[in-house]
Amino acid sequence: MKNIILQVESIPDNVVENSILEINTRDVGYFTHSFFKYPCKFIPQVPKWAIEKYTKENDIVLDCFAGSGTTLVEAVLLNRNALGVDFDKLSQLLCMTKTRLLSRREIQSIKELLDGLFIKDVNLVPNLPDLYNIEHWFCNETIQELSYLKYNIDSISNNNIKNFLLVCFASIIKKVSNADENSPKPYVSSRFKKKKYLVKDLFLKSVNNYLEVFDKNSNIHIGDAKIISQDARNIGNQELKNKIDLAVTSPPYINAFDYVRSLRLENAWLGFFGDSNISSIKKNQIGTEIIAAEVYKKEILNTEIEILDEILNKIYLVDKRRAYVVLKYFQDMEANIISVKDLLKVNAHYIIVVGDSVIRNIEVPTHKILIEIAKRNGLKLVNTFSYIIKNRYLRIPRADRGGFIKYDWIIDLKK
Repeated sequence: MKNIILQVESIPDNVVENSILEINTRDVGYFTHSFFKYPCKFIPQVPKWAIEKYTKENDIVLDCFAGSGTTLVEAVLLNRNALGVDFDKLSQLLCMTKTRLLSRREIQSIKELLDGLFIKDVNLVPNLPDLYNIEHWFCNETIQELSYLKYNIDSISNNNIKNFLLVCFASIIKKVSNADENSPKPYVSSRFKKKKYLVKDLFLKSVNNYLEVFDKNSNIHIGDAKIISQDARNIGNQELKNKIDLAVTSPPYINAFDYVRSLRLENAWLGFFGDSNISSIKKNQIGTEIIAAEVYKKEILNTEIEILDEILNKIYLVDKRRAYVVLKYFQDMEANIISVKDLLKVNAHYIIVVGDSVIRNIEVPTHKILIEIAKRNGLKLVNTFSYIIKNRYLRIPRADRGGFIKYDWIIDLKK
């Protein structure tokens, strides 16, 4: 059947299988979706469609690759209870801040606190972030201003207020650095001079913009959200077995984006991880490219999935390490599918949003392989269709190793 391209404002309730949707909306930054410029976000219209289609108020919605909290935000806005899983502490901070309304009293307290956040204690020796050659990334004046600001935020006892201000703090790190603003990955351009920004000006602007969101929505009722695990391959929480009403997620792409490196500056300033332990953090992410030589020098394993084994063998002939990168990705995703299935109610759905890849000029139809993995683990395919990605900040070309990802595939699975 020839693919059907549909022009839509939002995802319709029923979509023809293998359709390609062009979602004609710019309304992707409403409520707290605009907080922090996070890479590789999927648009909120996707989880919204799934939540409205498959759940009712007070149901439980899980996102096992929570990222910046897009699914969780949509779930609480629709009065569902949201559960998130993510190994990255910055993601956890974003998810909790974006899904928890500030009270009127907290909003007023933040406004009263602002001037005091920039007081410098000359006797204080602030802790610097774990960044090698920090002067390469930040000028000395900016380092001092950020250090005092972070110290003063950390001194706040109210966790809701502190977390909100830490998100505002994180949102300005890239801009006040020497790093190029247009690239998701931090690097200092030798060709273009970076515009100088003042820490105080950008921070106050961020605070005021984000507070305005809570001001406008202070009277609405939203559901609850919490982080329940750090490992999407082994979520655990057996008390939730057979209790999840819907899972919606957008997992990492095969070597298409390095979240850890991309968010390196922000995580270092927040104290979550730094250059001294970044390698161990990268090893833990699904889609990691860190594969030991003693592993990839072995013959490639047989997965008993015909389409995957054929691709793995082709890549192995060209690049042994990348063949094992692909193998590890699908092994991790199979562990995730098994873990999520264990938590889903009978007849509940698991919606996976993922793009296909090109590895060493070999096409990897990720969505088709995940469907086969899901089927052999007892999930049924309900539908699969795609939508056109319009924001190229979300997907980064990487020569012959990743390539542009033009479509996101939506895989609708049922337990």
